[in-house]
Amino acid sequence: MDLLNLPRLDKAAVKKSFNRAAKTYNHAGVLQDEVLSRLLGRLQYVRLEPASIIDIGCGTGRGVTGLQKIYSGAKVIGLDMAYTMLQEAKKQFRFFSKKRMINADMERLPIASDSFDLVFSCLALQWANDLNVVFREAVRIGKPGGLFMFATFGPSTLIELRDSWFEVDQRPHVHQFIDMHDIGDALMKAGFSQPVVDAEVIKLEYSNFRQLLNDLKNIGASNADKNRSKGLMTPSRLKKLEAAYREKGFRDGKFIASYEVIYGHAWINEAPPTA
Repeated sequence: MDLLNLPRLDKAAVKKSFNRAAKTYNHAGVLQDEVLSRLLGRLQYVRLEPASIIDIGCGTGRGVTGLQKIYSGAKVIGLDMAYTMLQEAKKQFRFFSKKRMINADMERLPIASDSFDLVFSCLALQWANDLNVVFREAVRIGKPGGLFMFATFGPSTLIELRDSWFEVDQRPHVHQFIDMHDIGDALMKAGFSQPVVDAEVIKLEYSNFRQLLNDLKNIGASNADKNRSKGLMTPSRLKKLEAAYREKGFRDGKFIASYEVIYGHAWINEAPPTA
């Protein structure tokens, strides 16, 4: 089974969740901000002067802003499938005009080939049904000699919540994430050169269980598996889930949520020398 090509996500549900979360995303997205900062920091180690950049899955535009600060002379475009996210970005950042927004799915990019020197994506690739398609699209829209840089989540992400839900029922409740090594192989298969992939685990702590669940809801990270249970969270199920979580992810009075963050970059055709 090809884990990079599992039609498991209900894209309409994904879009709906992120549209709903647009106004709460920035407040709840502490982890997202930290990963974005670390990913942007990696750009200092590559010799690149891009004139054109696209941020795939830009959300509320913080990545676009960060990229614009680093490359002040570049034209930076933000793309997201959730239109309300783009509207929120436009409210927050004056330069984020309609000309710099594309409302589209990363698996079907309405963009001409050889358009961007830097294809960037921070914590969005996990919402693709077929990562092979996304990588081929990144190769297509990137210019020869251009760079693809990304961060996504790996399979140990929210492992405490996944294991806790398994104690309640056997339905999928936590997103299925792709292994770092499979991502590296997919980059080569798509036609990238010199791919580099690494990972780290970041742990967040919560004082209460409701806060953990609310944060996931407020960043739009809801369960969008096509085989998910459509029923409401009842008080009894919530009580069972919290009891299981106390066994799986409760340490020193805190509820722990683990995130395996996978970072990667690869060159399109010829790779410029590193700094």
